[in-house]
Amino acid sequence: MSKRYAGRQGQDRVPYRIVIRGELSEPFVGPLEGMTAEVVGEETVLTGDLSDQAQLQGALSWLTTLGVEIVSVNPADDQSPR
Repeated sequence: MSKRYAGRQGQDRVPYRIVIRGELSEPFVGPLEGMTAEVVGEETVLTGDLSDQAQLQGALSWLTTLGVEIVSVNPADDQSPR
């Protein structure tokens, strides 16, 4: 069974894709450091590796604090539609 979520420290990092409404430009600091941003239409797609659930929750919390609308959060290799 493959892991579809970020594991605990010492395990492999998991690539994630976070889609937000609107434009968010780089450079990022804090929990989004190292992620890349691509503007696609009216959304921004953030991609990057996260080491564990705490880092994922930190990234989502930081985005919420910025006041952006989170459209979807998925492992980057997940090809399912939003």
